Amino acid sequence: MRRPRSRCPSWIPALLLVAGCAQNAQTVAPSDTVRITVLHLNDVYQFSPMDGGRLGGLARVSTLRKQVHAESPHTLTLFAGDTLAPSVESITEVDGKPLRGRQMIDAWNALGVDYAVPGNHDFDFGDAVLRESIHASRFPWLAANIFDNHTGRPFEGLQPYVLREIGGVKVGLFGLLLPETEVTSSVSQDTNIRDICSTARPVVSRLRAQGATVIIALTHLEVGQDRELAKCAPVDLIIGGHEHERIEDRSTGVPIFKVAADAVELGQVTLDVDLRSGAVKKLDWKVLPVTSAVPEDPAFAEAMRRYDALVAELAQPVGRTAVPLEARKKVVRSQETNLGSLIADVLREAASTDVALVNGGAIRGDTVFLAGQLTRREMLSIFPYADKLVRLEVTGETLLAALENGVSKSAEDSEPGRFLQVSGLRFAFDASRPRGQRVLCVLVGDKPLSPTARYSVATLSFLASGKDGYEMFRGVPATPALAEGRTPRDVLSDALRTGKPSPMRQGDGRILRASNIKATDKQCVPAAPTM
Repeated sequence: MRRPRSRCPSWIPALLLVAGCAQNAQTVAPSDTVRITVLHLNDVYQFSPMDGGRLGGLARVSTLRKQVHAESPHTLTLFAGDTLAPSVESITEVDGKPLRGRQMIDAWNALGVDYAVPGNHDFDFGDAVLRESIHASRFPWLAANIFDNHTGRPFEGLQPYVLREIGGVKVGLFGLLLPETEVTSSVSQDTNIRDICSTARPVVSRLRAQGATVIIALTHLEVGQDRELAKCAPVDLIIGGHEHERIEDRSTGVPIFKVAADAVELGQVTLDVDLRSGAVKKLDWKVLPVTSAVPEDPAFAEAMRRYDALVAELAQPVGRTAVPLEARKKVVRSQETNLGSLIADVLREAASTDVALVNGGAIRGDTVFLAGQLTRREMLSIFPYADKLVRLEVTGETLLAALENGVSKSAEDSEPGRFLQVSGLRFAFDASRPRGQRVLCVLVGDKPLSPTARYSVATLSFLASGKDGYEMFRGVPATPALAEGRTPRDVLSDALRTGKPSPMRQGDGRILRASNIKATDKQCVPAAPTM
């Protein structure tokens, strides 16, 4: 029997030269083997293309997905969490109603997702909005470790795991969300997110007992937690999210794959499974770039037509910056940046306080915004949350505890959203020291921090409520710092529209690591350069 000729359209070979298009160029699976293909995405906050239309766009992903389905009928499409927020569209309104991620559920329904796991930011609008989103989805959401505290049952609408037969192979899938979501997002007291390994072990055993020969964990965890999962539960493949960057990790013997955020690339895993034994004989992974070279799927575009006016409105220019603004996730959550300093400065000025503290996790965009014109989308993407600006009065001891919390994860394999961008103070820290002892010196204004003195602090309501480990603020009276209806985003927008204050080209040394500071009881100053 003649093998079918490749049906790759003319744009595919050039597009996938690096990733390797010719699916047919791979060896055809033997007759006793079933080839299962897994397409995967994670951390997608907008369905339209990014970077001036050059990268991303779920309409392009839809084209790629249909092509892969035509070549490989045994295909699953998985989404590894984070989509309802922080999304620019999610904080806007259509037909007088806030979207709160509804546009992304419409997009996933139009694309054709098989299974998804919630991410930490899918709780940002609260439990009720996530429940509504799950019920509006035409695909199952999986999570084995999210439970209702009152009933002891899984969170409403979630399935802990599924067993699905694909080409004669029984494939088990289950989902896991990082437990820290309880403190990093707006999870209610009614919801509990349980430990990873103690959850996964019985789920995997149950799936094996039901005949699963291939088990896939769909996770929204830090990669270190994925490695722990690989060690404690016998799974065959981990498809993950959360880091916003491409990750291929085989250090534990269990492949862990993640792709970059916002659908600028599509992951593709190919598993050749022995029909007799159920063993995975071969596992390959490649990444398909999603660029303007890929045509948009007309059916997807038509399904999302109701959002055309919103997309056009978000493309309108609303401000300018004279210098590039650093908003990359890894940078804004680990060191001082010019954008972080600008935000902290304008909020401190608006609140008329001694100090301003802004958690790096509140500053989004995950890119360097180039000098020049800023669109409404870019402006909103920097500060997508609906936090209020509040004013606190705290002792120096409490302020020091907050700074210690901000650097408490700075030595780990993570990007802690709790890391602080500051105004009105300078501090130095050493991430190699024990937690709680990392801050070496603090100057408020030009004077050393006094543990007994009282300081006024401008911060976001998220931190003031004790989230992200800021328990020292819980119970401290918080008063609104802005007029009714005015938001921190409005304050930043005014600065970027008027150019006052103008952002710095780079930081001014207000946050210093041990490697480049001279710390004494009275000062936190940069060390003299070595010659």
